[in-house]
Amino acid sequence: MSGTAIERIEQWVVVMFENRSFDSLLGHLPHIDAADGLRGREVTLPYPGGEVPVRPDATFNEPLPDPGEGYANVNVQLFGSYLPESNAGRSAYPIFPDFMEAPYNLPPGAGEPTMDGFAVDFHANFSWEKQRPPSAEEMLTIGRVFTPETAPVINALAREYAVFTRWFCEVPTCTFPNRSFYHCASSMGKVDNEAILNYAWDQRLPNLFDLLTDRGIDWRGYYDPSQVVLDCAINLGGLHHIAEWKEHSGSRDQFFADCAAGTLPPYTWFEPKLMFGELDDYHPPTDIRAAEELLARVYEAVRSSPQWESTALLILFDEHGGCYDHVPPPPAPVPDDFEGEQEFKFDRFGVRVPAIVVSPYTEQGTVVDSLFHTTSVLRTLREQLDLGPALTRRDEAAPTLEVAFNRSEPRADRPAIAALPFSAPAPPTEAEKKAAFGDAPDLGLLVAKDKEHVSQIGAATLRNAARRFEQDLDDLPRTASSAREWLAHHVARDDRL
Repeated sequence: MSGTAIERIEQWVVVMFENRSFDSLLGHLPHIDAADGLRGREVTLPYPGGEVPVRPDATFNEPLPDPGEGYANVNVQLFGSYLPESNAGRSAYPIFPDFMEAPYNLPPGAGEPTMDGFAVDFHANFSWEKQRPPSAEEMLTIGRVFTPETAPVINALAREYAVFTRWFCEVPTCTFPNRSFYHCASSMGKVDNEAILNYAWDQRLPNLFDLLTDRGIDWRGYYDPSQVVLDCAINLGGLHHIAEWKEHSGSRDQFFADCAAGTLPPYTWFEPKLMFGELDDYHPPTDIRAAEELLARVYEAVRSSPQWESTALLILFDEHGGCYDHVPPPPAPVPDDFEGEQEFKFDRFGVRVPAIVVSPYTEQGTVVDSLFHTTSVLRTLREQLDLGPALTRRDEAAPTLEVAFNRSEPRADRPAIAALPFSAPAPPTEAEKKAAFGDAPDLGLLVAKDKEHVSQIGAATLRNAARRFEQDLDDLPRTASSAREWLAHHVARDDRL
């Protein structure tokens, strides 16, 4: 990458959101190729008993409830059916006793995915989760997507800077394995959030934070204090050296202050609220306006910083979270020799997700339509910050982000971008809390407005920490306030880390 504009970048700011496909948020961008978007495309998704149209009329909490995102769920979404058929209505997560059977809905000799099983899986996952089938009206939610009018911040940034229309997550499954690939180019063969338990403290594969520390390069993880600790510090190989995380972490307020003062470190990991209370991570069914507001604040801080002309902001998503996308994921380089759980060979990518590069060296309206994937960031950072050789075959094969830095001189404009008005929803009433499954208001909306909510990531994080701290999993807290107190107590007092 010698002699290119990317070499002028001295600060890298990465914010990774949760669980949205490209089509879900960016499918109606006006300036991308028709093959990559949904404009003018008529799509219907079949399911037992009906069809769901894919339409640009999502409300801010959809899809609702949260679609399935386990490996077996994703196989149905990609290939259209349950295999064996008895897997329908069972759990795609090994933590539950009714776990699906091999081959986990992957057809023998599976070729290119058909991308027509999103409603099939939504119907069955809904039935498993709520112990009743969804109505025809409830099924419509899986086909609803956003537009530049309903998700204006992320769409505006995609128009003003560089958007990648063929960027795929690394694994066709849930959160932790994909975030593990971002930091480590591997998940050690794991395809389930719960299975990351061992990864959190037993693994000794190098990750991005280790590489930075070993080279003496300053870095910082910023997070909201309501989450107690960076989620990465618990779940992605950081728990065995928590002291390092304490030294290299700061609050959101500190991030905004560092932007204003021009003191951002060479690498910043900015974390949305992922675990407890009112989340702002785009994860359905939380109101996306909270995430839009956060993204607008982060962008405003970066564009107003004295470091603007030497900073790149990367807006990423870990995985698609069961949200509809029409582009089939391609084959992928097998990263390493770890045996894959649930018979997965790690030879294909996960579903397409949004990815945006914001930089003064990025031409307005840049569209990158060639194949990229999440470890492209790892390879780019390795080369730009001289962090050493490839960690696995996956990041060795990944293209760098050089294509997004396509100006020889920085742009003079710093376009302002505004979010839609948003106020955090009022807590649920006692009557709402007592509403049974299937009654109005929907349970998913109650979760989205409940300040005491513990997310799926939060619950898995607590279980991971409980294993490390040798605590009884049956005694874990169930509310956000008690979870914060428990986590703060154990992280603060543990002298083994």
